[in-house]
Amino acid sequence: MADNPFSLRMDETVMAKPRILAQANSRSINKEIEFAVKEQLKAYERENGPIPLPDGPVR
Repeated sequence: MADNPFSLRMDETVMAKPRILAQANSRSINKEIEFAVKEQLKAYERENGPIPLPDGPVR
């Protein structure tokens, strides 16, 4: 898995809660957000089936 630098702009009040979770889970804020996204994707795919990925790069 390659790193994919991505700038994320988020309201400070929204960002405060994942920061607290990250600290409680001994994760970086980046890993906490990655974990949350993966959990959301799993939940979506359980309900709707796999999300097909294109053959080429996704932009």
